[in-house]
Amino acid sequence: MKRTSVWYWITAVSLFLIMMFNCGVGYYSISLFVTSMTKTFGISSGDFAIVYIFYGVGSAMAAAGLNKLLKYIPLKGLVVFGGLMSAAGYMIFSRANELKFLFAGGMLVGASTVFAGTAAVQLVIARWFSDCRSRVTGLVASASGIGTALGSPLIGRMIRSWGWRETCVVIGVLIVIFVCVQGAFLLKNDPGCMNLPPYTRSETLQDGRGPEPQSGIPLKEGAKTARFLLFAVGMVVIAVIYQMITLYQSTILIEKGFSEDLAAACLSIFAVVDMFSKASAGIIADRRGFRLVALYCTAATASAFVWIRVVSGAMGAVLFSALLGFWPTMCVLYGVTVSISLFGKQYLSEYIGFTQTLMCCCSLVGMPAIRQLYNAAGSFDVIMNIAIALLVAFAAGMVPLLRRDGLFQGE
Repeated sequence: MKRTSVWYWITAVSLFLIMMFNCGVGYYSISLFVTSMTKTFGISSGDFAIVYIFYGVGSAMAAAGLNKLLKYIPLKGLVVFGGLMSAAGYMIFSRANELKFLFAGGMLVGASTVFAGTAAVQLVIARWFSDCRSRVTGLVASASGIGTALGSPLIGRMIRSWGWRETCVVIGVLIVIFVCVQGAFLLKNDPGCMNLPPYTRSETLQDGRGPEPQSGIPLKEGAKTARFLLFAVGMVVIAVIYQMITLYQSTILIEKGFSEDLAAACLSIFAVVDMFSKASAGIIADRRGFRLVALYCTAATASAFVWIRVVSGAMGAVLFSALLGFWPTMCVLYGVTVSISLFGKQYLSEYIGFTQTLMCCCSLVGMPAIRQLYNAAGSFDVIMNIAIALLVAFAAGMVPLLRRDGLFQGE
């Protein structure tokens, strides 16, 4: 039996901690500060939503510049820099005495979710892991949910006991320690830095006969193909549905007559399913292909929008949120998995930068668009019907777009 270098697992643990603290604790915990910050600055929760817009602007700008920055900054350095941006954002929050400082901090934290978040983590995993790439991606991505689930109660207690400004300082320090410092020591740009090939369960690479071929199609060439158009449209559908779920899941339940307490409890169920879905989907994608994952996540989400209108009672609300918990998996796996399958691995950073930019732009446009559609329709039923139609079209496009084995076949 061949021995596997410990550096593969050190890399996975390092990425897990980065996602847990920078995304799970850093990015998603901002909602816990809304009540305290709005009281301090004398603004409404609606006015505070502008901070989220600056989050999105920061993410979009970072995603658009990701590939160019990687030409000058090593991937490891970019991750550490992203962590410093997030920590600086929280330090600015802690000292803010005007709204413009909240906006500036929001842009920094938003940008950090690209440089020290999903995009950079996917690139590191693609370099370090070969035939179990989806499995590692799913497991690492689940760290953000774990960070939110474990960190939210503690952060809420700190805000009540110490104050929101002091809590921001604590979060900034935690990000420096568990993202910047540990990343600087444990994270490596690629396995070649340690004289290792990408991890694979096959004999060829573990025998040291060289890494997998780095073939691929540049983004400017891939963008001219019909499959790229399908790929991009699929990304838009994923982003729009995800935006609807994250922003309006509780609102839909309340509109259907469920209590606010039940709606809040259902969010916890959604988060638990989300964590397990990401972890298990990676394993399934490695063994059976990503197409199967895409189809069952799509079927579960479409079923949720039907279920909530035909089943009453608390069980209907619980199953609605549980079924929706499968969709965030698509946000994590689709971009990197389908990019490699359709266009190869060599120019992956270009495609990851594109998908992240597209998702950020969809988020910025999606919030007001969904709100306007709701105001015009007067109900979420019409919006859910549109969502179901988009999901059916998405599933129909995935079948011909992806090979079952998910392997890149060249130009």
